[in-house]
Amino acid sequence: MSKIKLDLSHTAVALAVPYLQKIGTKMAGSTRFTSLATDTAALTTATTALATANVNYEASKKTTAQLMTVRDNAFAAASDAAHTLASGAQKITTAAADLEDGGWDLVADHAPVGQLSPPANLHATGGDMAGSVDLAWEPQNGVQTHIAHWATSPSGPWTQGYVGKKSSCNIAGLASGQEHWFRVQANGAAGASDWSGPIVKRAT
Repeated sequence: MSKIKLDLSHTAVALAVPYLQKIGTKMAGSTRFTSLATDTAALTTATTALATANVNYEASKKTTAQLMTVRDNAFAAASDAAHTLASGAQKITTAAADLEDGGWDLVADHAPVGQLSPPANLHATGGDMAGSVDLAWEPQNGVQTHIAHWATSPSGPWTQGYVGKKSSCNIAGLASGQEHWFRVQANGAAGASDWSGPIVKRAT
């Protein structure tokens, strides 16, 4: 019996949008889930609103606080719609092939998590406040904590700027207008991964 994997709370909005769009398209085109047409349409509408809100957020930093609220509300609505649709799909079938045909990722069979890989796709953008940088990277299974470091040169010395499970963070207290280097490490039951990066970004 297969179960849908839906963990949007740990997914960056920019990655969530195409995933939810794929689900909406595939669910709408699948004859297995025609009874969920209303919920599918709700997800499609919510995802379109999320995509628009995220584009607006990225395009303007002057009204970031307001746009972030709109985006987060849109993300919550899209997440609720996705969970409603996932619940409906699993009431119809738990067959892996059918669920995958609907565009869903499935929960993997439990297996021991070995050594973690360095966090992938580490990237940085200017923070909302002066002297800050936003970091984001791909989530992975088995992570207990992430650690983010910053430095004023690629060789260090390094200063810890974040410890947490989320795959994004804000590093504050930097020199505004100056270049800084960043690296991130994943920690799990088998120990720490190698560092990803370093990458360089000029602080807001």
